[in-house]
Amino acid sequence: MALLVEEGKVTWNTLVKDILSDFKFANGRTSTEGSPLKQVNHLMSAKVPMNQPTLRETSYGFGWALVQLPGTMGDIGCNPPLMPHGMPVLGKGAPSRLVIYYQGSLPGALAAVNLIPDTETAIVVLTNSMFLNDTPDWVGQLVLEELLEVPERNDYVKAAEASVAEAAKWYPATVGELQRARINDTSPRSLEDYAGTYWDEIHIFKIEVTLVEGTLYWAFPGLESEKFQLDHYEHDVFTWIQTRNELARRGRWVDQGAPFWQADFKVNDKVRLTS
Repeated sequence: MALLVEEGKVTWNTLVKDILSDFKFANGRTSTEGSPLKQVNHLMSAKVPMNQPTLRETSYGFGWALVQLPGTMGDIGCNPPLMPHGMPVLGKGAPSRLVIYYQGSLPGALAAVNLIPDTETAIVVLTNSMFLNDTPDWVGQLVLEELLEVPERNDYVKAAEASVAEAAKWYPATVGELQRARINDTSPRSLEDYAGTYWDEIHIFKIEVTLVEGTLYWAFPGLESEKFQLDHYEHDVFTWIQTRNELARRGRWVDQGAPFWQADFKVNDKVRLTS
């Protein structure tokens, strides 16, 4: 069984078929003819212990996590840092079962896949938006408890509300940290001095800094879609942080600390600005 949850019109059929073909590992096959997925038994076997010490299986393979229920899930996603009191234990009161799960992310989207080998069941949750928490994880766990007929259910509405409240603290906390550390009453150079193309040391990635009507912007890697305004912070340092909603709308991750949002321009030995 595959459950596909969509938000918006996105073509997911091929992805879902590829994911479900991973089940072949349960029958001792390492690949499926015509599938790009190879050595699946290695991808899904335990490589690194997680959440130790623990009585039951809790480990990480190559991109996939394994947990013997009852146990916590979602440990390779975004929700654990948003749950100060820990992730809920799934499967309380039900027979122990092995679950293999995956939590994926792309710019602006999250996904979750839960596989139950002994029943050949798969739950696939895909989205095309960034949320205040890892929604696919919560939805996947809720459906999993329903499929397994778990007698002692978790309150996933409460878990979602708790994680949303924690995520909402990020923007004011980060802005507050920037404000407290700021050196006041400093001035930048002429803004034109900062404009230009900045490359990394091996000349692969670049950032374009432009001056438009008196305002500085930088773009990664020179793309208009990845262009952000630079606001003077102190000396030759600028910030590019925006509200959480705006950053999420543009597919940016929104959990980094204050230093990440600072652009520090420096002068090299040739009296040229570098970043």
